[in-house]
Amino acid sequence: MLDKRWVSLCRADPAYERGAWSFVRAVAANTGQIDVIVCPCVDCLNVDRHSSSDVVAHLVTRVMDEAYKHCREWYHHGEVNSNSTSGRATQHWNDETVGLYRATEEFDDEHVSSDIAEGEDIKEDEFLAKLADAETPLYRSCLNHSKLSAIVSLFRLKTHNGWSDKSFNDLLETLPEMLPEDNVHHTSLYDVKKFLKSFDMGYQKIHACVNDCYLFRKQYKKLDNCPKCKASRWKANRHTGEVKKSVP
Repeated sequence: MLDKRWVSLCRADPAYERGAWSFVRAVAANTGQIDVIVCPCVDCLNVDRHSSSDVVAHLVTRVMDEAYKHCREWYHHGEVNSNSTSGRATQHWNDETVGLYRATEEFDDEHVSSDIAEGEDIKEDEFLAKLADAETPLYRSCLNHSKLSAIVSLFRLKTHNGWSDKSFNDLLETLPEMLPEDNVHHTSLYDVKKFLKSFDMGYQKIHACVNDCYLFRKQYKKLDNCPKCKASRWKANRHTGEVKKSVP
């Protein structure tokens, strides 16, 4: 088991940094990932991989993701369920995902009736059944990714890099051919969206200032220009200068 006591210390305490260094060394030894390891900071969210020194720097300057910090097992870093007979990372519902689900379903205690509470119990049971399927390893011997984490990681890359739906769909069709035959990877964007929708993990596109000043939402939702830098919200035709209000 990895030592987790250091994460509750103040980041200014030298013992916190020493604990972070002990953590990355233990992970490298346990997983054999000597060059780079998964970074659990609030920005990388156990998706991006960095050198040990960069991971320590992220943990000191940005802090560990709160949900992952309180997980019983740091499954992204080699900790396995003590009852596991296969030696792979735990397939039990992790605290992080269940916590995210519960957070989206919070109710004001003063207004929750017993009928609603019972309905929520049923709804949570259904969700946990879906989660059990989502936690299936990407393929039988896979230690790093479940069906869900693989899709979330790829979808994150798609949104960050502006991949078209067609290019993403082509990637999904190709990847399973490179994986072992027992893989459970989705093979189309349609299947991915249907899978994510079952967890209410859709997303909303929000227009942003080209200079990253503001998001065009709430009181700025109907503006045509950034309230700070006055940059237009809309693209203009390069040749005619005509503003296309349908294209942010």
